[in-house]
Amino acid sequence: MDVPAGLGERGLSIWAAMATEDVPRNALVLEAARLADRLDELDNIIQGKGVLNLMVFRLDMESGEDGEYNVEVKFQNVFSEARQQAIAFSTILSKLAPADAAAKPANVPIPTNVTPLDRIKARGLKKA
Repeated sequence: MDVPAGLGERGLSIWAAMATEDVPRNALVLEAARLADRLDELDNIIQGKGVLNLMVFRLDMESGEDGEYNVEVKFQNVFSEARQQAIAFSTILSKLAPADAAAKPANVPIPTNVTPLDRIKARGLKKA
């Protein structure tokens, strides 16, 4: 199976660990790998290590009545984009990983310093 071009260090490790012969699954794995790389790039930008055009200028060339020009300056919201990418990454990984809900709960002893009601609740959870 070919390794997709353009993946970074973390993307390559995700691809190597999760790719299979299943084409639909690999589409999700590839997107997860790309998102991981994007998150690394965004983290570098947030730390001041990366390069991003953080400002956008727009000049309205038509002058107003007084000969004034309008200049619009917008700043990119890197934190918001990083949050959005993290949500997308988490969503894709949750679709790829086995469901934790199907796993059996660990047989953890009930502590002695709990109320009788807590003991009953804990016993009920163990049976479920």
